[in-house]
Amino acid sequence: MNLRSKTIYRVLPYVFFILSHVFLFNVNTAEWGDSYRILRASEYIRAGAYPDDEKRPPLYSVVLALRPESADPIQWGRGIMFIVSLAGFFLFDRYLRRYVKDARFVFLGMMLLALNPDFLYWSIRIMADAPFAILALLAIYLYKNGLSNNRLFLIGIIVGLSVLTRFEGYLLAASLALSLFLCARGRIKPVWPYLSYLAGIMLIVLPWIIYRPPLSSKYFDEPAGRKYDLEMIWVYFASLVSVFGFVPAFAIILDRGKEVIVFLKRNIHIASFLLFELALILLWPAAIPRLFVAIIPVLIIIFVVAFESWWENGGRKRTWVYSVILMVFYVVSQYFLKLQFLVLDKKLFAILLTLQFVAFYFLAKKKFVHSVALIILIMLIWSYSVIWMHKDIFISVKNAAEYAAKNLQGKVAYNDVSSVSDFYLNVLDTPKVSGFYYNTESKKNLTFEALEATGADYFLITNEHNTTMELDLESRPYLIPVKDFSYNVNGADFFAKIVRFSRENRP
Repeated sequence: MNLRSKTIYRVLPYVFFILSHVFLFNVNTAEWGDSYRILRASEYIRAGAYPDDEKRPPLYSVVLALRPESADPIQWGRGIMFIVSLAGFFLFDRYLRRYVKDARFVFLGMMLLALNPDFLYWSIRIMADAPFAILALLAIYLYKNGLSNNRLFLIGIIVGLSVLTRFEGYLLAASLALSLFLCARGRIKPVWPYLSYLAGIMLIVLPWIIYRPPLSSKYFDEPAGRKYDLEMIWVYFASLVSVFGFVPAFAIILDRGKEVIVFLKRNIHIASFLLFELALILLWPAAIPRLFVAIIPVLIIIFVVAFESWWENGGRKRTWVYSVILMVFYVVSQYFLKLQFLVLDKKLFAILLTLQFVAFYFLAKKKFVHSVALIILIMLIWSYSVIWMHKDIFISVKNAAEYAAKNLQGKVAYNDVSSVSDFYLNVLDTPKVSGFYYNTESKKNLTFEALEATGADYFLITNEHNTTMELDLESRPYLIPVKDFSYNVNGADFFAKIVRFSRENRP
């Protein structure tokens, strides 16, 4: 391999990463509801408080709260995500090179992260998953560099920051503590390493856990009413198998099972973190595949290590068998489950399926450039199809709430439960208008008397959360249309109607 090819392999992933994020910077019309909750918390922090009803830890909101007064909160948040993700991409580059020396395989690993359908999607959203994944990767990276007392204290600080970013930080803390214990191999070790690690964590976390004890978190209530059955487990494994954006990847991992086990034994800190995270995802299936973001970087490292061994030592015929089984599982799963992140469009799905078989054929023939080029193409199609499908989530209610905040005066009642309306009407500086939740999906709540009792001047009524909802304004003359925001998104009709409540038109 000459210097020019090495330079291309080194630079090209960053080109892909930066261009992808720049191109996708404002592709989303609105953010997810959780994003607006995080932004809401950041506005509270700017005012010197923190919302009592917010279950999320505060660090990500603290970072968002540092925005200049003139900066738009959404644009600022997306800018922060770009900077944090780029820093994490550079860290992943450094860490991957500790295990893989061949520039070609490093390049493959970098591209697998840059265009990963799950990681890319959540790295352009104002969510804490990607920042947490990067903090976790940093802690694991520092752990590999040595375990002096000072280093463990620093690792503890990083772990503490991860705890304040996402609740999963407690799992990271436990996994590294378990690794410290297991690496002792039963021998009695000085207590100082453990104390140094714990001191670093508590320095960051103690004020928060005094303010918000973790065992009182509302997160523990979420699994209580959830149905656990075979379909849930099916969704879990279908999402896990597809997490790379290239299904045959797991066939290579299975083929090199012995090398993978050796790798995990030598890196107990990675193995324990993976184990805890995979168990957590099984307990919180409603957050699949978003929760996989935390472990995607280390899963890619494991795959690249296995792939390098597979490539150099020659692939076995059983890899083809594994690949076919996994692809059949992927097809059957998507046929019955129709998971949004596994590509719903039938034509694109068929194209991706064909490309994956062709890519694996080139892998078997040791055609590196051909196979990697196809893998990149597969992930590009997969990632952008998922992003494009979700880019207009909450478009109607977001545009309606933004219009109401800029053009109305008085009280606005909304049936939006996604926190979008709350953010635009209550969180932002809107002194002339305020909003509150009111259930307008029930007909009895749309009578003149019921609406009058709310004290609202306007109602923002949307079907974003229930596409079967119907709104008959003609039979309710006391509801005067003001503005209608209607869109067809992925074949479904969504609307958000702003109506004025006319007390003069009493029936």
